[in-house]
Amino acid sequence: MNDRKILLLVEHQQNRQLLAQSLEQYYQVLVPRAGEDFNLVGEQMLTQEFDLCFIDYTAIHHLREKMLARRETAIPTFLPFVFLTTIQDIGISTDHLEPLIDDIIYLPIEKVELQTKIRVLLRSRSYSLQLQAAQKELNQNLIKEKKLNKIKSSFVSTVSHELRNPLNSISGMAQILETYGDKLNPDKKTEVLSQLRRNVTKMTNLIDNVLIVTQKDLDKLQFNPQPLNLEIFCRGLIGEIQTAFNNKQTINFIYQGQQEKFSLDGKLLSHVMTNLLTNACKYSPSNSEIDFEISSQTSELIFRIRDRGIGIPAEDIPQLFDSFYRGRNSQSYQGTGLGLAIAKEYVEFHQGTISVESELNVGTTFTVTIPIISSSLE
Repeated sequence: MNDRKILLLVEHQQNRQLLAQSLEQYYQVLVPRAGEDFNLVGEQMLTQEFDLCFIDYTAIHHLREKMLARRETAIPTFLPFVFLTTIQDIGISTDHLEPLIDDIIYLPIEKVELQTKIRVLLRSRSYSLQLQAAQKELNQNLIKEKKLNKIKSSFVSTVSHELRNPLNSISGMAQILETYGDKLNPDKKTEVLSQLRRNVTKMTNLIDNVLIVTQKDLDKLQFNPQPLNLEIFCRGLIGEIQTAFNNKQTINFIYQGQQEKFSLDGKLLSHVMTNLLTNACKYSPSNSEIDFEISSQTSELIFRIRDRGIGIPAEDIPQLFDSFYRGRNSQSYQGTGLGLAIAKEYVEFHQGTISVESELNVGTTFTVTIPIISSSLE
């Protein structure tokens, strides 16, 4: 028996039973039971899923509008209705049945003819279902392509804007040094050079992110874990982040590692933690606190970065780690939508996971879990 369903809306009980017996060994047969209200049950059964329906004059007389409505809802797929009748009953014309029926089978039924017609009709239905599925997939792909093109266009615009800002700043600082370099006091010169370094770093990071996406697409990313003193490594990152943000926020670092060194890819981990800490600072008010906690258990490292910032809308969280995607409340902040996507990729290189919990105007917590690789870390 296959999974095709055939509905028998045949009021004549003997014909219905004979037809059911002929079909039930090959198909799933839906049929009103003896003693049930044929019209009421017929209306209910027409709402069910089926692939072919046999009808007779009684069904047409009482259920015609329901049948037409059912065929209408099936469009654009083909849902065949077969009229079961005798030559004597068919009359002179079947024009009035044309909108409703797709074929006619005369009684008494020839089994070979019956099976042949059923196979042909079900094959046509199968083709229509496949065509609908293909059309649906094509439409979905077109929607995705349009969305991707829109996102990429926005990305190019964003990258151009974000490159232009530090370039303008670098140009301005260079002019100051060129014009007033010998007149600047040491503190002012240090401030100008610091701004230059920050803008160069910003541009370098942005270009690196674009290159990382390209490398990822070309499968050129490499994973090179090495023994890493995690506490010293993370304290260095914190110093860089706080310098970049002029110590506007306080980063509370809590390290609870059971060992000094772990086998990690420092380059990849640096990007992950830098991105998460940078976001925490960027989306948090000045003078707020950010918690950076690291703990190691028997088999895994757990990193948690918690801020008291603007939070993330719940509807944005499922797409938060997609390339080029940015939360709807982050549009007034600079960003390309690449950082978290790359961070997720780098965490997964470590066979780890990254997750997020957030509440609007309360804060966000990112949790990174990385399994500890058992190896000699001397």
